[in-house]
Amino acid sequence: MIGAEAKNKETYYFVGVWDGNTVQINNPNVVNKNKYCISLIRINGKKVKTNYKIGGIEINPSNFEFKEGQEFLIQIDAKKDCEPSFNSSGFNIQR
Repeated sequence: MIGAEAKNKETYYFVGVWDGNTVQINNPNVVNKNKYCISLIRINGKKVKTNYKIGGIEINPSNFEFKEGQEFLIQIDAKKDCEPSFNSSGFNIQR
């Protein structure tokens, strides 16, 4: 079961500069399922403790000791049949 679950996930990497506002991430419903896209978020490798069963996730980078103007990496583990996106500006996907 663990192997099958790992195959159904994809990891996205976003780099951005914090503008001092809360970072807002869209967490869409998986099509034809009662589940949400995102299963885990990390900021520079640190796990974000939040409710992943809602449509929008907000993160305050100051909780991770970041200051306005600093660049950081957001890693998002999500199901393969959906893709998270940002309401906040300034974050670019890294391929």
